[in-house]
Amino acid sequence: MKIVFSMLLLLVGGHLTGRLVEKVKLPKLLGMIIFGCIIGPAYLGILDNYTLVIGKDLKNIALVTVLITGGLGISIDQLKKMGRPALFLSIIPAGLEGFAVAFAAVKVFGFTFIQGGILGFIISAVSPAVLIPSMVDLIKRGLGRKKAIPQMLLAGGSADDSIAIAMFTTFIGLYFGSESSLGANLAMVPISIGLGILSGVAAAYILKPLCRLIKNPIAQSALVLGVGVGMRVLEERHIFNFNSLIGVMVMGFMIHNFADSKLGEDLSKNLGKAWQVGQIYLFTLVGAAIDPNLIGELFVPGTVIILSALAIRSVGTWISLLGTELTYGERLFCVIAYLPKATVQSAKAGVPLNMGVAGGEIIQAVAILSVLLTAPLGAIGIKLTAEPLLGEKEELQLSREGV
Repeated sequence: MKIVFSMLLLLVGGHLTGRLVEKVKLPKLLGMIIFGCIIGPAYLGILDNYTLVIGKDLKNIALVTVLITGGLGISIDQLKKMGRPALFLSIIPAGLEGFAVAFAAVKVFGFTFIQGGILGFIISAVSPAVLIPSMVDLIKRGLGRKKAIPQMLLAGGSADDSIAIAMFTTFIGLYFGSESSLGANLAMVPISIGLGILSGVAAAYILKPLCRLIKNPIAQSALVLGVGVGMRVLEERHIFNFNSLIGVMVMGFMIHNFADSKLGEDLSKNLGKAWQVGQIYLFTLVGAAIDPNLIGELFVPGTVIILSALAIRSVGTWISLLGTELTYGERLFCVIAYLPKATVQSAKAGVPLNMGVAGGEIIQAVAILSVLLTAPLGAIGIKLTAEPLLGEKEELQLSREGV
C-alpha cells in the first residue's frame, strides 16, 4: 500500500503544484521538481523506498515517451539543416564547460586537475529531462520550424551527454590509475552514436510489420514504447554500448518518415496523452533525487564556479552556431536552451564519493547546486524567450509537413 500511496502522491501533488506554478507564468516542471524535493528524502521523506528504487525506471519510461515524440517531429528536410551545428553542439559547449570547471576547481577547492575534471564533466552535461520536453513542445507549436532549431537542439543535446559521460569516465579512470585513456573513451563516442543510429533504424523496420499485425493503436504505442525503454535498459546496464537517447529518437524519425506515416500519427497522439502523466513522474522524481542540504558552505564558491562555467559554455554554444543562417536572436535562444542541468547531475553526483574520490562530498554538493541553479534558469529562459526570439507561433501538429 505504501508504494501505491507514494505513486498517487507524486501524481496528484506533482500535477497540482505544476498547475499552481503555471498560474504565476513559470514552467510547470519547476513546481513538480520542487514538490518532489520536498516530499523526498531531503526533507519530509514520505516516499516509499521502493518508489525511489523504481524511480529510475519510471523516469526512463517518461523520457523515452518524449524522445519518440521528438523523433516523430523531425522531417528529412529539417535533418539536412541541423546536421553540422548539431554535431558542434554535442562537442564544443560541454567540452569547454567541463574544462572550465576543472581549472576553476583547482583554484577554488585546491583540487588536482583530475579531481576537477571529474566535477567538470558531471556538471557539463545538458539535461535531457528539461531540454527534450521543452523542444518537443516548441515543435508542436511550430516555433523555430523553418530552421529546425528545436530539432537541432534535440539532436545536439542527446549526443552532448555522451561526450560528458565519456570524459567523466576518463577522469575517474585517471584518478584510480587505470589504463582507461582519453583517446579510447572519446573514440567510443562516435561509435556509440553510430550504433545508436543503427539501432534506431533497425528497431523502426522491425516494428513496422509487428505493428501491422497488432493493428490496435494503443497496443502499437505500448509496443514501440516498450522497445524504446528496452534500448535504454540495454545501455544503462552496459549490455550494449550505444547512445540510446539518439537511438530512441532515430526510431521515431524512421517510423514517421520511412516506415509508416500513419503509425507515426497514431504514436504522436497516444504518446502525447501518455506524456501528460509521464512528465509528472519524471520531474517529481528528478526533484526527489536532489538534496539541497548537501550544499552547506559551498553555495557561494560553487555558484561562482557554475555561473562562470555557464558563461564559457554559452560562448561554446555561440561558436557552434557560427556559419548558420540563424539570427542573433535565434542563437541567443539556443544559448539559453543549452543551460539547464538535472538528469546526469542527479544520477552521477554521488558516484565519486561512493567510489572514494577525495573531495567527493564537494563534487556531490556542487553538482546538486548546478541543478538548483540551472534547471530553473534554463526552463524559465526557454519559456520566456521562445516566442520573442523564434518568431510568431504557428499552431501545427506533429503530423503536418513532417513536423
